[in-house]
Amino acid sequence: MADELELARKKKLEEMQKAQAQEEQVKSTLRTILDEEAYERMMNVKVASPELYMSAAQGCVSIYQRLGRRLGNKEVLMILRRMKGEDKETKITFERK
Repeated sequence: MADELELARKKKLEEMQKAQAQEEQVKSTLRTILDEEAYERMMNVKVASPELYMSAAQGCVSIYQRLGRRLGNKEVLMILRRMKGEDKETKITFERK
């Protein structure tokens, strides 16, 4: 019983360490490919929505590979809007009778 519990703890610890190492690698990559303001925005997104953060990070890497230069805040905003589906502007029309 104690051996099983110890194995479960070790497995959980290994999983946590692996996830933390992966997160550090993502952060390091983002720090390299984003300017300071864009990096700060991505860290704020990470706190608010981890799923959006991961998909946007992949999008940032993809665009960086195509452009070959660091991405700014405008590019990150564009990526985030596309990931969230807010690419279209809201349009309000009034119908008068």
